[in-house]
Amino acid sequence: MTVRRAVVYAVLLAAAVSLWLFTHSERAQVRRVFADVERLAAKEQGESVMECAGKAQALAHHFKDGCAIIDIGHGLKTSYSRDEIAGGLLAFRSAASRIVVEFRGLDISVDGSEASVDGLIDYSGTEATWPRHEPKAEKFIARLEKTDGQWLFSRIKVP
Repeated sequence: MTVRRAVVYAVLLAAAVSLWLFTHSERAQVRRVFADVERLAAKEQGESVMECAGKAQALAHHFKDGCAIIDIGHGLKTSYSRDEIAGGLLAFRSAASRIVVEFRGLDISVDGSEASVDGLIDYSGTEATWPRHEPKAEKFIARLEKTDGQWLFSRIKVP
């Protein structure tokens, strides 16, 4: 009876460790997506048009086609294709001479091929056409889906 019980405990322990390793590695992959978005969103003065366009396109590849973007404060609630996202990011990046983006306090939970992330996004930029010049932090909630082995944003909500 004790051997049987030991085997059951060993199997349960192995299952718990496997689940922890799986979710830990998945969370690490999601965290790397946010780090890549920070890197690609950053812009320094003097960035070439080609580099700006390349970064906008690379950023758009982190989004699913038909990603829902909801910004309650600005009355925005719609879905965008990947091409629309790339165009919007290019216009946004082109209007700024400097952009700094940082994600803080990311709370990541993974359930199979879906991840839910909430945290703060700090951003600032410099350009006369920008309505904000000072750093601003906003809370956000994002949903990502794993598609073809890649974590992609499927929904972003700014309350």
